[in-house]
Amino acid sequence: MERDADRIWELWNIRAFWPNAGPEDLERIRQDKIKVLAKEREAFAGLWTGDRELLAPGHRFFADHPELRTGVTISLHQGPYKLVPELFLDQGISPVVLVNEAALEKMRPDIEKTAERLGLKAPISWIAVGAPRFAMELIRVAREGRPIVVYFDGNSGGDGYVGTRDQGLPYRLPGREIRIRTGLARLVCRLGLPVHLVSVSWDKKYRPIWRKEPSQSWDRTADPDQVTRLMADWVFSEVRAHPEQWHFWTMIKESCACFSTSGLTGFQVPEGLHRDYQDAFLTCCHRSPETVRLILQSQAEVWPGGVLADLTDDRFFDSAGMRDEDLDTLRLGEPTLAELESIHGQAWVRFHGLRLCLLGMARLGG
Repeated sequence: MERDADRIWELWNIRAFWPNAGPEDLERIRQDKIKVLAKEREAFAGLWTGDRELLAPGHRFFADHPELRTGVTISLHQGPYKLVPELFLDQGISPVVLVNEAALEKMRPDIEKTAERLGLKAPISWIAVGAPRFAMELIRVAREGRPIVVYFDGNSGGDGYVGTRDQGLPYRLPGREIRIRTGLARLVCRLGLPVHLVSVSWDKKYRPIWRKEPSQSWDRTADPDQVTRLMADWVFSEVRAHPEQWHFWTMIKESCACFSTSGLTGFQVPEGLHRDYQDAFLTCCHRSPETVRLILQSQAEVWPGGVLADLTDDRFFDSAGMRDEDLDTLRLGEPTLAELESIHGQAWVRFHGLRLCLLGMARLGG
């Protein structure tokens, strides 16, 4: 049975795009997503049995856009996104797919299996962000004129979402500020290659619809922050148009700016002790989450307007993204850190749990 906390998180994610969305909006998108996934499996099952009609729209699209043969094609995890490399493989072109190491483990087997089932002979090359000399390898690939494929919404780089939250570029969605990576923009500016924004989604009859924005290119004089925002504007316009087809909703939660450790300001604990408290808290999260408990010491509420109220000591803080119902678990008992992680997720515990302790509103106990 689905937990209430899971539904809260899903609604929290959706409100990043539609701040006033309610449970009925969540349920509509969820039901649409279930339908889309079922139809998607059906469409790919037909592909595996030899019906190649699914690929025809992409082949026509590629023929209409020969500029895709070189440069950087940027896409997102939407609809039948796994077909993007097939555009190149069908023409005997070997693309290079740039991903982070975690995505490499998940995406590579699926995409290579797809290529094998389709009998496509051109190999796919993979480059993991953060791997030794990966930038030099990309420069070599670019000089060879091979196309590069990137999924913008991976957003976790070589140091994961912690690095994104702490060092990423602030980007404002209608209902939330998130952080996004600028590395891709810096890369395309450095390479000076043409950039093609390409998306694919299902139409109402579950046929792939391919779209492309006018190609652009930037050089080393361009502002990577501005280029990143332009690409993000396009990605999130696609998400808003097809929310039920986006496969990467977790990006919003994991990239939320309120989870950045740089947001830890205005605490009751003396400045010199912040690092000691933080290190001790994270040590407990890592070594003994099953036994260490988070104990609420104050009467705490989150009020409309994003105000975290400590009613015991009449103190008020920015809620930093916390919701009043998030505190229910603490009000009802003394949950372990592991129990809180199972309900709220690791990022929530390591930010909001620590923040409550630093504010003097909670403490750790055995």
